[in-house]
Amino acid sequence: MHRVVLVEDEYIVRFGIKSMIDWEKLGLTVSGEASNGVEALALIQENPPDILITDIKMPQMDGITLISEVRKVCPRMKIVILSNLEDFQYAKEAIRQGVSDYVIKSDMMPRDFESMLAKVKASIAEGAHAGGEHPHVAVEPLLREKLLLELIESGERSAESRKALAGKAAHTALKPPLCLLHVSKQAGEPGIRHGGESAIRQALAEVLPAYAEVQAEVFADRLGEVNVVLGGKEAGKPESSEQAWQLGEALLVRLRDDCALTATVGISRSVTGWTELPQAYEQAVAAAKYRMFIGEGIVIRYGVDYVGARSVGTEMIKISPQQIHAMVYAAQGKELRSYLEAIFSEMALRQDYELVQIVSLELLIQLTTLWADIASDPESVMGLKKQYYEQLAKLETLEQSKAWFMQAYESLIQHMIGVYSNDRTSILKAVQYMQMNYQQEMSLQAISNLVHLSKNYFANLFKKEMGESFLEHLTLIRIEKAKTLLASELKTADIGHLVGIPDPKYFSKVFKKITGVSPSEYRARVRGEA
Repeated sequence: MHRVVLVEDEYIVRFGIKSMIDWEKLGLTVSGEASNGVEALALIQENPPDILITDIKMPQMDGITLISEVRKVCPRMKIVILSNLEDFQYAKEAIRQGVSDYVIKSDMMPRDFESMLAKVKASIAEGAHAGGEHPHVAVEPLLREKLLLELIESGERSAESRKALAGKAAHTALKPPLCLLHVSKQAGEPGIRHGGESAIRQALAEVLPAYAEVQAEVFADRLGEVNVVLGGKEAGKPESSEQAWQLGEALLVRLRDDCALTATVGISRSVTGWTELPQAYEQAVAAAKYRMFIGEGIVIRYGVDYVGARSVGTEMIKISPQQIHAMVYAAQGKELRSYLEAIFSEMALRQDYELVQIVSLELLIQLTTLWADIASDPESVMGLKKQYYEQLAKLETLEQSKAWFMQAYESLIQHMIGVYSNDRTSILKAVQYMQMNYQQEMSLQAISNLVHLSKNYFANLFKKEMGESFLEHLTLIRIEKAKTLLASELKTADIGHLVGIPDPKYFSKVFKKITGVSPSEYRARVRGEA
């Protein structure tokens, strides 16, 4: 169990940190706490911990002085600083003292804090085995990775905040101009928790030595995708693009041959400073996503192989749920395939990744909605939805998505054809009920519930079997009954009420629309008075 000393002048912050972390699960224990540097130094000198977590601004002895004093007696102790964004000048000095990581107080979240502590703990074991240089000769790897992660995410921050982060990055060995490589794993490959990230890091460690003139920093983004920042004067030269491409190719070959792992590498343009790293990251990610249109397992350079979405049209591709539903319910497989073919051809023409995501989601929603209409078991529908989402998430290219949707909709139509024959008796039962109870108020929802079919499915199946809609058929039944009653002495208004159309004006309107004459004209004809 590794020991931790926590130093923070505000009791509520110390209490919050102690309470929100599952220390035992991490293999850590808080062996002491202090409200200032003087108390903390006494604790550390008496019983040195493995990890020191300290605030920067404190009374009597601040965090910078404490770190300096601790380094004299415990040069290899892991140190994490608690900082506010406005304390950056203090943080720069702490970085020079060789801290392992830092936490912005306003951003503290239990999961992120625990993840950081787990990495710091792991670095203790690595240091015990590897030995190596003095811990504060340069910024530690954990801190460098966190700096780079914050830099690529700093696009929405203020200019002052971005400048502060860039100042921190200036303490790394990497110098601008910079180029970024984004390594995107094939969907379905092992993720960050299942060896995917470690396999890529190992492959990079084996490939990079062949490029001795290249300065590189490796870090993972929030999704566990590995990124490589290349720096130094070579990164700005025209031939550096070719060199980055060669590095990416070598990495992909190593991953395929040694790890059986397929990935795509996106490469950014060269940028001149750290504040432009978010732009380089966006370019590299956009280039990697372009695999959707040209294939996976390759190196794609932003501005060379990928130049952005084509300006073929600015209007969104419109998906018609009504048209899709009509073709599925009518079992028009050929027509539906042509419809989908046109949609995917348009997306291939535009080559817009975001557009493909939006349209694919809409097609998936329509697919699962139709299954929900015809399925009798809601749990099976939920299972199918989960299966569909998982399958679609693993598709890398537009051609794969197209083939998947073609097959999925074809399976739906074939299932629809199969259930039609079984459910025809339900339509006959509904028709019989309508003929016997036409005078009652009757809704599509009520009659579909009666025969245990979903409303949409029942409505479509009814029209397919009867050649007319539920409402049209019900209205015809009522008008036929009204014709018979018009031969009697009953008043027209009463007849409308008896056949389930209580509004006299509406009854007359519907009767004339169907028969071509008004109820009174029809009565006169029946009696031979016309």
